[in-house]
Amino acid sequence: MKYIYRRWLFLMAGALLHDKMKSCNGRTDNDENSPILPPAYSVDRSNMFGIHEQPKVGENIGGQSDNGVTPQLVADMCGALGVKSFRMLLHLSWVFDHDAEGNLIFKEDNLQNFKDYAALLTEKGVRNIMLTNAAYMYPYGYTRSHWKAVPEPGTELYIKFMQQIEDSYKMLAAAFPDVTQFEVGNELNAPKGHNLCKDGFRDGATAEENAPFIFTTSEQALVTADICYYANRGVKAANPKAKVVAPGLYMVDIPETKAYLSAIYDHVVSGKLPSTSMEGGKRKLAVDTDPSHYFEYLNWHPYIHEGHTLSWLAMNESLYQIAVDHGDAGRKIIISEFGYFDSYLERREELIADVCVPAIVALTERLQTIESVYMFRMFNWTSAGSAVVETEQTYGIFDSPMQPLGVRPKPVALSLFFHFNGVESDPDPLYKYMK
Repeated sequence: MKYIYRRWLFLMAGALLHDKMKSCNGRTDNDENSPILPPAYSVDRSNMFGIHEQPKVGENIGGQSDNGVTPQLVADMCGALGVKSFRMLLHLSWVFDHDAEGNLIFKEDNLQNFKDYAALLTEKGVRNIMLTNAAYMYPYGYTRSHWKAVPEPGTELYIKFMQQIEDSYKMLAAAFPDVTQFEVGNELNAPKGHNLCKDGFRDGATAEENAPFIFTTSEQALVTADICYYANRGVKAANPKAKVVAPGLYMVDIPETKAYLSAIYDHVVSGKLPSTSMEGGKRKLAVDTDPSHYFEYLNWHPYIHEGHTLSWLAMNESLYQIAVDHGDAGRKIIISEFGYFDSYLERREELIADVCVPAIVALTERLQTIESVYMFRMFNWTSAGSAVVETEQTYGIFDSPMQPLGVRPKPVALSLFFHFNGVESDPDPLYKYMK
């Protein structure tokens, strides 16, 4: 039965890929669908195929995967798929603490767990590991109402917070000398204080009660720009070759997303950043209007639920146009999350296998500075709690080890495998853990 399923999926995925790639390659450019940038802005795409998964890597480190999803399993399947880039969630709060004097120190056991995880991935052929943080440390001696709260800009505490981000990333980049990409936040523009809020925001409070503690779009952008700048200072101090990836953009409300990205650039070129303390009436840090000193990659999450359309491509291009309009043409792009949910439906699985690769091809043809696309995610998360929307259970390109067939590659896994490895490649290793 396992062999019959494997051969059917192999043939189906190969046929879908052939037909769809023929369709993509047969397009002719015109004024409506020609690339926003000329081929001169091409980038090295040898690490294009990326993926995200966050197993539990230590006893006191929270995972976002089902039981049975281990670092070894993730690494094995990366090797089987031919994945070259991996997005590793590593919250600063997972690996940092303060000593009795308030100095920033590593939680050494946790740090070693992540180093071991990275070593497993590298052993299986992953060449590019991007460390992603979404939980910042708060300065020593201060408390806050919520783990995602940030001090009010313009305060002394805000500057201490940013300086600690610089120190954190300097230590982190030194601890991971082979890591050359640091994604320094995640969807900080999400609404209602979901990923970024002021001190005073509380879980369980009403929307009205939390309203005073939610940043405006301009404030979100200011905080994001400062986080990027200070993180970049820290990273570069330890490893001048390493690069900061801007936090991925939340893209449900596209006009608001565009306003946020535009506001980031507006703050950068305003002549008022980075935020800094004053000494003798002078800025401690000089004004810096160079976007490259804040981030070296733009980054967004262009989820789509069906086949791609010209309007979807145009929406992605409109985000990049903001960079172009601010004199930042040629800025490289990371897509740190991309994927589809199937709701456990076979017809959805087949549709996703049909449309995923063509969407990636079309997007990377139109935006030629995209360097990597990270699939979200490797496995279904069937045990996700009630705080996680139900659709997020089925973004995996494999079934979870907890499901009846074990680690079953979905049709989209085959489509991706053949696209990135060639149609003559052997998919048998994808079935190693299938029951």
